[in-house]
Amino acid sequence: MNRLGKTPLMRAKKLEKYLGVKQIYLKLEGTNPYGHKYDRVAVVMAKDAMNHKKNGLLVDGSDDYISSVIQVCKNYGLTVRVPLFKREKWKENLLNSEIMIDFRANGTGSRHEIVEKYCKENNFYNAYNQYANKHLSTISLQKIGEEIAEKLGNDISTVFTQLSYGYTVSGLYNGFVNKWVEGEINKYPQIFSCTIPKGNIIYDDYKKNMEMGQLEDYDIKVNKYTRNLFTGEGALLEDTLKAIRDTGGKIISIDEKLLKESVQFLKKQENIILSTEEGYSFAGFYKLAREGKIKNGKHVIVLNDGKSDIELCRVTDFKTYSKETISLWIKDWMQDYYDPIEETEDAVASAIKTGFIIIAFRDDTPQGVCVVVNLGFKDFIPTYHLAYICTKEGNKGRGIATGLINQMIELTEGKLSLHVDLDNKRARKLYEKLGFKTSYYRMIYSEGH
Repeated sequence: MNRLGKTPLMRAKKLEKYLGVKQIYLKLEGTNPYGHKYDRVAVVMAKDAMNHKKNGLLVDGSDDYISSVIQVCKNYGLTVRVPLFKREKWKENLLNSEIMIDFRANGTGSRHEIVEKYCKENNFYNAYNQYANKHLSTISLQKIGEEIAEKLGNDISTVFTQLSYGYTVSGLYNGFVNKWVEGEINKYPQIFSCTIPKGNIIYDDYKKNMEMGQLEDYDIKVNKYTRNLFTGEGALLEDTLKAIRDTGGKIISIDEKLLKESVQFLKKQENIILSTEEGYSFAGFYKLAREGKIKNGKHVIVLNDGKSDIELCRVTDFKTYSKETISLWIKDWMQDYYDPIEETEDAVASAIKTGFIIIAFRDDTPQGVCVVVNLGFKDFIPTYHLAYICTKEGNKGRGIATGLINQMIELTEGKLSLHVDLDNKRARKLYEKLGFKTSYYRMIYSEGH
């Protein structure tokens, strides 16, 4: 499985220019192993299930969450079951029938009670994403806040996220609190949570209390729909509203027209792929920016499944992409760190014979390249060596290098070394984040000295 978390925080300079706002950053959660922020939660759930020696996991929630849990559990060799209730045709269309448990005939008890009963009787882990395992979900997602603070440091103005059950809002808040306690930031950023105009329980209660002027006192009336939000592990409503209140943020409603428009606008301006269902956080920022309500600062937008529209392909056709062509890309894209062209061509020729070359494409146009050579050793040093990795100008911070390296780690089964210039702090930080450690300095004999 590719590296989890530490997702790119991309500076969106084209958005800044168009909207007249500085500085805008996009947190690309779609670069997680299976393409969603839920991968963070799924890994923790899987590990917790193994720790408690469960026979498997029963997972329910949105299609993205279910998909993340299924993929992660497949990687860990864990059994997964998905409950099927009435009026859930989408599950039948999406999932293999072999993993579904048919509860359509169960007429008594609430959905939550039915799931809990099955888990207890079959020693299954309850990974139902509606107020179950709240603490683990929140802890998993607070890493997003910590990563933002670690990258941007002080004076983060706002963070925009999507509101569903409130896990991400609470997680972000906890992450910023941790970094404040550690002294890495001196204040919390405002948290703006974006959602549908009607039908989200948290937003409906927020709006009701705003109208009644009671938000400051949390005089929130609990009805039959929100009662479980206040009990046991399900007390998310209060935590979510506390996070928004303490940071001076707001909940923003987004209609369908603006949602679609903003997602298309993001794709056009920054070449970021984001599903419409997960576009609320950007739509909220886009809405306020157009209204002139966003001032210059450091503004972060968490994109649940956002990623660069880049396709990574291992090259085997060296007639179309010759040694000379690839070497010239490396020379142009490496900028201050390029080698003499004959050295570059030598490495590329070796990779063509016994190593690997991956090219990153956007609309069939190369945007990055990674070259790995086979050193021929089995035990003495790592078998493979990363000779070159570079991206075309304008692609910095989009997660392309991270994607290229992760794919190379899989191709080489982790038997990979690299060299990095001591002055190239940006590259060193990326490699360390991806698991590389400094073992020794490389020293090269220079004749005449």
